[in-house]
Amino acid sequence: MSDEDAEKLFLQEKPTLAMLFIGSMGKTYASVISKEIDSTFAHTTRILSKMEHSGLIRFTFEGRIKFVELTEYGKKVEIALKEFRNIIAEGYPSREESLNAGGQGPEGKGRQGEETKGKEIDEWDEETEIELEKELDPLSVEILGKVRNLRTKIESIHREAVEKGQSKEMVSRKLGPYSRDVKKLHSQIETAETPVDETVDSTLEETERLLESYLKSSIPENT
Repeated sequence: MSDEDAEKLFLQEKPTLAMLFIGSMGKTYASVISKEIDSTFAHTTRILSKMEHSGLIRFTFEGRIKFVELTEYGKKVEIALKEFRNIIAEGYPSREESLNAGGQGPEGKGRQGEETKGKEIDEWDEETEIELEKELDPLSVEILGKVRNLRTKIESIHREAVEKGQSKEMVSRKLGPYSRDVKKLHSQIETAETPVDETVDSTLEETERLLESYLKSSIPENT
């Protein structure tokens, strides 16, 4: 087994990657972690929640921005993970030695293996989203439903406008009022008696960015 294969076996789990990345950054936030470890935001949120419950990380707020950083205990675990990774890297033969000895590296898996892996990831992500929603508190589920319905309406209006070739001004008149709905949802999140899950806030921000992009885009009129 090569050092890279061994590292993938022991250290490529998403929680480990997240832990090492947080430690390297000192302070970061969930969306950045999600991109770094190549995971869905929903799954990353679940990982961070479990880490927090285990005392490995803590969340801090600066304005509306929610940061993540390691606790003292988390820093000790991160050091242990780094040492473990180094031991694995030093203790196994190189990739070339492994292949010469008859081993098979990741390249030998073939296109079919990659396609199968992609399908498994897609299916797993869908299951993760469903499981995440089951774990949300009632208020978060309620607001998340409102956000999703709002996004569906926005996308439907824009799609219809594109199909009919409506002008930018017409689209703005139809979509403009939804900016108020976005603000109302932001206000509901901010004034909630209990903290709303970060997944909800992130989904609302994505919907807000989508609405802004539609309002700024230019749709040519029919000639």
